[in-house]
Amino acid sequence: MTLPVARDSRRENLSLLLGGIGMLIGGLVGIFVLGPESRLFGRGSVGEVAAATALPVSALAFGFAMNFVMARVRPWLRQLPKFRQVYSILGLALVHGALATLVTVGLFSVFNEAFRGVLLDNWVGAFMVGVVCGISAYATAASATALTTESLSQLVAVFLVVGALASALNASNELWWQVHFSALGATLDASGIVFNFTLILTGVVLITLADFLTHDLRTWAERVGERRWKVGAIRLSLIAMGLCLAGIGSFPVTFSRFGHNFFTYSLMYVFAATLVAVPILFRRLPGGFIGVTVVTIVLTVTFVYLRNGIDYLNVTAFEIVAVALVFVWLLLFVRTVSAALVDQPRPRPAAVRESVSSAERAALDRSGEPARDG
Repeated sequence: MTLPVARDSRRENLSLLLGGIGMLIGGLVGIFVLGPESRLFGRGSVGEVAAATALPVSALAFGFAMNFVMARVRPWLRQLPKFRQVYSILGLALVHGALATLVTVGLFSVFNEAFRGVLLDNWVGAFMVGVVCGISAYATAASATALTTESLSQLVAVFLVVGALASALNASNELWWQVHFSALGATLDASGIVFNFTLILTGVVLITLADFLTHDLRTWAERVGERRWKVGAIRLSLIAMGLCLAGIGSFPVTFSRFGHNFFTYSLMYVFAATLVAVPILFRRLPGGFIGVTVVTIVLTVTFVYLRNGIDYLNVTAFEIVAVALVFVWLLLFVRTVSAALVDQPRPRPAAVRESVSSAERAALDRSGEPARDG
């Protein structure tokens, strides 16, 4: 079960250690790469060096911390095939590194607007690079040591939003929204690369989320008597959604319209099927979530009508609403499963049951009647 993991001194010390190492690496890179004077943002700037260094530093910090705590905190991950373990850790490490880079770029662009014309010498610039890398390494290590299904689902949503906004803010065509969201990935500039890379990585991590959610859902299903094949069906649907999302990013509309549309419509159909299937397969889930699913279905049909029926929404608006519905529903699904799992009592170990039975038999032998509570 991937419930919130309590922080202890050992995990905190690990995060601090990796943060310190990250700061040292960032500072050294800054000393050797930055010139005598550097701007805050732009080519060859402090922000560019910090963003480029934060990616590998954060990714390595996450991978090391994840391996450190996996056996004790998430032993079920060790039971997965080796390639799935490597895939999950690598995908999550890349997402944390990419998120650190995007946040760094955003912050330094704001700093550059606030401190226009400022130039930093080599030592100050290197110190700032070190601070950025240290914070990034600490944050990603802390995330790895406390990773749960809920926090992972939130990470997926945040990364998708940040990546899409970063692409939109740097789009060469300021009127991209008059076409469709895929227009952001249709160019070969930085905006297009960021957009497609975001979709691919989001799809990769969505497949990892399928393993986390499947573990929680299977544990809950075993306690309430649901059949295991139902959990397997949901896992396959989440994997299919992740593959479709990665496929959309891998086949920009300018590269292959057929491939792009194939994965786009496949994603829509798989999500629609999942929406309908969940309340049917898992009727023991809390009624509130069943109601949320019904509302989501109604909203989906409504927005399809507003787009295709009366042409009230343009394609971009419809895509934004559709993506929002998908991830809001997914976040609520994860939270519902986690809450339902907490509500179900853990089965008592056999040794405990045997101990209780022995005590009851002893009481029965002494009194000649069954033992009574109180």
